[in-house]
Amino acid sequence: MMGIMNMFDELSVENQLRFDLALIHRYMAEHNWNEGVVNHLTAMLPGSSEHFLALPYGLHWSEAKSSDFLVADFAGSIISGVGEVEASNLNIHGAIHREVPRARAILHSHQPNITALTLLKDQTVTMSSQHALRFVQRIAYLGVYGDPGDPAIGGTIVDSLKTKDVLMCANHGVLVSRPYLWDAFDDLYFLDRACEVQLKAMHTGQELNIIPEIMANEYGRHIIKWSKLEGERHFIALRRMYHKKYPDLVK
Repeated sequence: MMGIMNMFDELSVENQLRFDLALIHRYMAEHNWNEGVVNHLTAMLPGSSEHFLALPYGLHWSEAKSSDFLVADFAGSIISGVGEVEASNLNIHGAIHREVPRARAILHSHQPNITALTLLKDQTVTMSSQHALRFVQRIAYLGVYGDPGDPAIGGTIVDSLKTKDVLMCANHGVLVSRPYLWDAFDDLYFLDRACEVQLKAMHTGQELNIIPEIMANEYGRHIIKWSKLEGERHFIALRRMYHKKYPDLVK
């Protein structure tokens, strides 16, 4: 099968990453997963443990192009590109990228289905759907709202993500951290589905049919295993679609 990094042979590893990051910004804008020009999606620069890619503060996600992304360090200094890194982007993503080496890609959003669940006193993603099973034992929960502009918030979030891939943030939204952009995106995509169907089921007022823990753990392991292959193919398909739909993505 065509590897995730080899679809566009003419692109360097960094340019491929830039294209993928721009694609995700465009996708999320199309699906109402952005919020004005806030929220943040970042990726570590290939081969670097100190520099990451971030969209300049003020650009709308629907405008994102490969060439727009800043290269910044964890202190917020701009290594290349024009613009600034939004403060909460730096405080949160910079801290995670620095302290959690496997977190090469970080996606944070306030998308409605997921954020709605974080507004509840119990924001648990229940093991009541096939979509949710891929998150068995992979979600952490931040139970108190924190100021994203406070530099100290990064430390709180880092502690939660050292052993988990997803953080549900009370009254706020969600953060996904993964080794690759495509698997971070795939997790966010299916978490949105899991929250959407859970909220719709809860709206009926009937009791949720929770999958027993032993069964959820067993099937969850299977789903996580095959979701890696399916998620890669999903993202390759999106690359083809968005390359045709938005030729300016690579400018």
